[in-house]
Amino acid sequence: MEHGAVEEQLKQVEEAMEEIKHHEAEERGWLSYVSLSTAIIAIVTALAGLYESQVTSQTILAKNEAVLLQSKASDQWSFYQAKSLKGHIYKVNAEVFPQKADDFKVKIDKYEKEQAQVMAEAKKLEKLGEAKDHESEHFYHKHHTLSFAITFLQISIAIASISALTRNKKFWLGSLALGTIGLGILIDAVLI
Repeated sequence: MEHGAVEEQLKQVEEAMEEIKHHEAEERGWLSYVSLSTAIIAIVTALAGLYESQVTSQTILAKNEAVLLQSKASDQWSFYQAKSLKGHIYKVNAEVFPQKADDFKVKIDKYEKEQAQVMAEAKKLEKLGEAKDHESEHFYHKHHTLSFAITFLQISIAIASISALTRNKKFWLGSLALGTIGLGILIDAVLI
C-alpha cells in the first residue's frame, strides 16, 4: 500500500474518532439536561406531595369540626325541645289550675325566653357547621387537583428516565410536556 493512501486512511480514522468524541460530548451534555430537569421535577413533585398532605389534613380537620358543630347544634335543638315541652306543661297546668295561672305564666315566659335564646344558639351552630363543611369540600377538591398534578409529575419523571436509558430526545420532550402540565395543575391547585 502506498504511503499517501495509508496517511489518507489514518486521517479518515482520526476524523471519525474526532466525530465520535464530539458526538459523545454532545450526548453527555444532553443527558445532563435530562438529569437536571428530572431533578427539578422530582423536587417540585416532593413539594407538591408535602402540600397535598397538608391539604388532606385540613380537609379532615374541617370535616371533624363540621361534625362537632352539627352535634352541638343537635344538642341545642334537643334542649330547645325540652324547654318547649316544659313551657307547654306549664300552659296546660295554667288551664287546669286557674288559681295558680299567674305563677305558671311567669314560668311560661321564662321558658319562652330561654327557648328563643337556645334557638338562636342552635341556628348559629348550624351555620358554623355548614361553613366548616363547605371549607372541607373546598380542601377536598384541592386535594384531588393536587393528586392529578402529582400524577403528571411522577409520570414525567418516569418518561425522563426512559429517555436517558434509550437516549431518545423525544421521550425527554414528552417528559418536559407532562411536567409542564403537572406544574400547571399544581399552580391551579395552589391558587384555588
